[in-house]
Amino acid sequence: MNARLRNLFPALAVLLLVQLAAAQVPSFSPFSADLQMTSARGDGAPRDVTGQVYVGSGHLRMNMTTAGHDTAIITDFATKTTDILLMRQQMYMEHKAGEMPGRGPGSPTQDLKPYDPEHPCSTQPDLTCKKIGVEEVNGRTCDHWEITDMQGHTSIIWIDQKLHFPIKVVSQDSTMTLTNIKEGQPDASLFQVPAGFQKMDMGGIVPPGAGRPPQQ
Repeated sequence: MNARLRNLFPALAVLLLVQLAAAQVPSFSPFSADLQMTSARGDGAPRDVTGQVYVGSGHLRMNMTTAGHDTAIITDFATKTTDILLMRQQMYMEHKAGEMPGRGPGSPTQDLKPYDPEHPCSTQPDLTCKKIGVEEVNGRTCDHWEITDMQGHTSIIWIDQKLHFPIKVVSQDSTMTLTNIKEGQPDASLFQVPAGFQKMDMGGIVPPGAGRPPQQ
């Protein structure tokens, strides 16, 4: 089981980046969308991910299918809690912001703070933001930003001006896009851990960059 979870971490890190970017926004319009993502595995080979994104009032859910594994990630913005659901195993992992090591773009422990959409790095001293301009992405008007951390790692993000949510993210080893965007409140049950799912112990799981490389 641990090896399987380690194989999921590269994709999870990118999805958590998107969650945290959204969680910093004071308010946004609820919507749903299809998700497409390509991320690099430990050996550098690409991995395709497909799924869905659901944004509600105070919650976010991302479903993804990759390498035969079905995973859902649910974030509660009020409690700053993220649950990672392994759908076929009917198990889930839970963590709060700051519980896991690492910072900066792509880090699942980046602090959740409100931000000014015109100055998204103003409350993030470890990040530098540069606005590239305003562009259309998949029929949506977006602010185009370049975000750099203290180690020089750069992510390019297109944030929808109406939804206040990134609908395209390009980092060193990952690309994520949202399509088929439909505005409106998703079903509230999507943001709850299903009955019968067992909680996993996160203590024995080591994410990439936290002391040893992930096993293949």
